[in-house]
Amino acid sequence: MSSNRGASACRLGTERLVYEYEFDIRAALKSVHKAHTFSVDGIKSTQRRRAASLQEFGVDPTPSILHPNWNALDNQRASAACAFEQFRARAWALGELRASLTSTFRQLRHVTFVDTSDRRTEGELAGFRLASYKRRIARALANLKRTNPDLWAFGIVEISATRTHDNGLLFEPHCHLLVDNASDHDVRASFEAALKGKSDARRPVQLKSVSDCANLARVLGYFLKLVPELRTEVHGDIGRLIKGRTNHLKGPPEAEWLGWMAAIHVAELLIGTGPPANLIREFNERELQPIIEELLRRRINSPNRH
Repeated sequence: MSSNRGASACRLGTERLVYEYEFDIRAALKSVHKAHTFSVDGIKSTQRRRAASLQEFGVDPTPSILHPNWNALDNQRASAACAFEQFRARAWALGELRASLTSTFRQLRHVTFVDTSDRRTEGELAGFRLASYKRRIARALANLKRTNPDLWAFGIVEISATRTHDNGLLFEPHCHLLVDNASDHDVRASFEAALKGKSDARRPVQLKSVSDCANLARVLGYFLKLVPELRTEVHGDIGRLIKGRTNHLKGPPEAEWLGWMAAIHVAELLIGTGPPANLIREFNERELQPIIEELLRRRINSPNRH
């Protein structure tokens, strides 16, 4: 790696590393998608705001929940609410994980699974059991693998929110997955069987083609955004409900989302079968420097530049 700047003497350890390569890291992320960004001090500021939100929600943001600074990142794993851990996961996915995923792209799909029976009203998100939800997804993948033995999959459980007709708020757990080497018919059938009942989602099981390496990188970046999104629907030209603008949760709903994330680690959100399962197991032990080095190498080798 080549340093962008030398004025970092006041910063030590891991913070000095990321500060010296801040411009390179930002460029590597933007080479995946122009909306991606990175700021050493910006992440520190986000962490301070999250600590204040958690305190208001009644959660003590101890070092095991939120790292106090960049230099604590390799000492232990903090929670999925931690802005430093979220950056580490994003850099890992777009570097080491991305480098390890191979596909012909003939059958690679981005699968979104939404079962509206998993929704939780505001104030009730703590009742959503991640382990039980992941077992349902694991059964769907196991069933799929029995008829598609070369299948591999990598995905993440995400919790967004949506408004009710009376302007209330519902948290909506759902799952995004990359699934390769299985027919669309088999994928759709396996995940439709995982629905608890009739889902009110417009498309409970949605499949999108992932056509090349650049598209794969963009999908991974989307998976690891790890932000509290508020999704809206608006009426289109013919009166049908369509997806509207996505905003971020604020205030008590954001604090509740952070409180749920504070009880788990990022690795617990991840799902994998085939080679990705081994990568997920190794993820918790990976230090930040080799993760960043691989992220920057992937930018150099990437055919997709923005």
